[in-house]
Amino acid sequence: MKLSNETIGSLKNFAAINSQIVLNPGNVIKTMSESKTILSSATVAEDIPSQIGIYDLHEFLGALGMFEDPELTFDDEYKSVKISQGRQAIKYFFSEPSILTTPSKDVVMPSVDVSFTLTQENMAAIRKAASALGINTAVITGKSGENTASVVVTDVNDATSNSFEIELDGCSRSEEGFKFVFNIANFKFINGDYDVAITKKLISHFKHTKEPVEYWVALEKNSSYGD
Repeated sequence: MKLSNETIGSLKNFAAINSQIVLNPGNVIKTMSESKTILSSATVAEDIPSQIGIYDLHEFLGALGMFEDPELTFDDEYKSVKISQGRQAIKYFFSEPSILTTPSKDVVMPSVDVSFTLTQENMAAIRKAASALGINTAVITGKSGENTASVVVTDVNDATSNSFEIELDGCSRSEEGFKFVFNIANFKFINGDYDVAITKKLISHFKHTKEPVEYWVALEKNSSYGD
């Protein structure tokens, strides 16, 4: 088996979410952060042949990176894999999946209260503003009775906090006012535009508009919905 560049890119992104991963049979790979605040899923070109546990995904990707075009050959019990090219090879041992952090079930989104499009440019601006202002929270906010929403980089615990605001495109929302608070450290997404859905149950869904990858991100508990 060979892994496509797209699959390796997804694994690199997943490694930023959790260094552990369990690959299950099929063509869908998933990961979840240790804090259980982020879950991600990607559909890949390859068909994973068996359940495989990787304790240190950064290390595994480093082993793959030693070769320009590596071939993966699994042993009969899928306890290890030979990563090889030409006369060079690495024997890499897998971990017991039961000891690793992995999603146990899919997320079922409740009724959506706010949806919008978040572009790659929006995300870059959010991260730049957070760095410049020394702030780690972004708030999706909308006033009661209006049909627009904005993302505001601000410290929700400081009434005099500096802030940066972007009005969001493609917004669909209820008439209730809301302040949905995110920890920007949870925005560990691959580059691109996203269709975003948020529910007052404090869960959000970010779906890439072009790539088969999506993320579910928990909101902060100081979020609010309704006046």
